Amino acid sequence: MALNSELLFTNKIKQSQKCDTCFQFRYKIKCYADLKLKSDVQDCYDSGTDELKAEFETALDYLRSMERQHWRRPHAHKMSKCQTFKDFFEIRFKANNVQQRPIGYFGPGSDEFTILIWTTEKGGSITPKSWCETANRRRQQIENGTAIAKCIKFDGDQVCIAQK
Repeated sequence: MALNSELLFTNKIKQSQKCDTCFQFRYKIKCYADLKLKSDVQDCYDSGTDELKAEFETALDYLRSMERQHWRRPHAHKMSKCQTFKDFFEIRFKANNVQQRPIGYFGPGSDEFTILIWTTEKGGSITPKSWCETANRRRQQIENGTAIAKCIKFDGDQVCIAQK
């Protein structure tokens, strides 16, 4: 994996985490889970290659330090093709020669971003094609209590640290 600005940024973040006042993340990163705590988003990360894990962690470390209005290309993109809910965002990164596009929303808590579905992109098309329906159904399930937003884990460590 080539060294890039995001990787350098992540290394600075990891170094700064040794100091409580040096760096603060704005958002807790969560993922959809059913009431049995099963999460296909977590499963995608856990079963991914080392490259996928590194690129995903780098993207999230970068984004969760940014205010919402700065979540834009090339690292993120507000989705416009979902008619039922207009506030989904995709996290954009490439791993294993595939454009990875985990999709989520800011919520349910004010300092949380919850990934609802892991998608990929090829030629401008998102797979699975039913991403909007799935993401919206899962968002509604979290909000009505029939599913939860749980902390996503990177190599066993929870990523639910946010300090404003």
